[in-house]
Amino acid sequence: MNKFFRSFTAAFIVAIILISTYIPVFATERETTTLAETNTTELSTESTTKEPEKTYEKGDVNLSGSITAADARIILKASSQLEELDAQKKDLADYNSDGKVTAADARYVLRVSAKLDPFAEPKPTPETTTKPPETTTQKPITDAERKFTVATSDLFSTSYARYACLYDYDNDKILYGKNMHSPCHPASTTKVVTATLACEYLKPDDILTVGSELNLVHWNTSRSGLYQGQRIKFKEILKCLLVPSGCDAAYTIAVHAARKATGNYNLSASQALNKFVSMMNTYAKSLGMNDSHFMNPDGFPHYNHYVSAYDMVIMTTKAYSFKLIRDVVSQPWATAYFESGGSYSYSNSNETINPYSDRYYPYMVGMKTGSHSQAGQCLVTVAKKQIEKTGKTKTFVAVVYNCPSKYGRYSDLKSLYNTAFSYFWRQP
Repeated sequence: MNKFFRSFTAAFIVAIILISTYIPVFATERETTTLAETNTTELSTESTTKEPEKTYEKGDVNLSGSITAADARIILKASSQLEELDAQKKDLADYNSDGKVTAADARYVLRVSAKLDPFAEPKPTPETTTKPPETTTQKPITDAERKFTVATSDLFSTSYARYACLYDYDNDKILYGKNMHSPCHPASTTKVVTATLACEYLKPDDILTVGSELNLVHWNTSRSGLYQGQRIKFKEILKCLLVPSGCDAAYTIAVHAARKATGNYNLSASQALNKFVSMMNTYAKSLGMNDSHFMNPDGFPHYNHYVSAYDMVIMTTKAYSFKLIRDVVSQPWATAYFESGGSYSYSNSNETINPYSDRYYPYMVGMKTGSHSQAGQCLVTVAKKQIEKTGKTKTFVAVVYNCPSKYGRYSDLKSLYNTAFSYFWRQP
């Protein structure tokens, strides 16, 4: 018995020793194997080339920037805005009632979840090629082609002018009229007629001599300071006429234009003046001015001297066709040089082209003011602006008559032009 017990004890001790020896080895080997596997996995991960990160607009699923029906199904299933879906009922992942998922569905859900406007227009896909600059094949309208067709819009209004008219120069359309066919006193805007008619007969370098016609000028009118015997080129005396509104210049231009038109340089000042006034009325009729009549070249009040706002749009448009007139009326200040010596400097009575004036309007080309007790405050103008969105230039002609104040005439004109440039730039 003791011998058996001793043998069992010895065997048990040996077994304990063996177990204590092999368990650490097993554990070490196992740990080594695990670390080796881990290292192999890490090496495998590091050796794999990582996909470069791509950026895309918020609301898109695919890295390509597009949304597909598959994307829609995924986002609809995952969306917290929908009920929990049963994997066996795939139709619950559909957004449309017809059982189909569209890109529009996906875009809606995605943009709502991203707190974006779901109905915003998608951004256009950038083009790889550069588009050529926009061009227009529309030919400019000639004077002979102009019909001054009335196509008024309710967008326009005037607060002060009793008579007004707005014309789309590029599309030959009257956009606004207020008593535009009613006769009204034109005051010194008459000088636009005088300048335009004179441009039909006199050349820029024609030399005019100031004469006895100054005796025909009414004493209480605006003057440019001319005196008899002065010699001045036509292009210079136009500055005296249109910038400070010189009535003396109007009479000198009138008699010289009439003498040249008739070829009779022996006409007296009175005869030449009467001839010029007759020419003014004939010229106006030829342009389609059927509601106007003139009695003098400067606009001095007379019961039979009148225009309509519509007619003066026609005349202002014609005046704008002469570069010589455009160059003069666009100057806030002008200096007239005399062939006989000396010069006069003037400030333009049209404050909208003066950059230092509170009434300055940056798109104004210019034209002519007018005022007296019967006519009120008047202004005929042309404005031109390049539209950034199209690269094209839009031109409008606007006239206002019988305003109670200078503020009123400038306010109404700016209102008409601002509306025109804001809403009618889409037209050619």
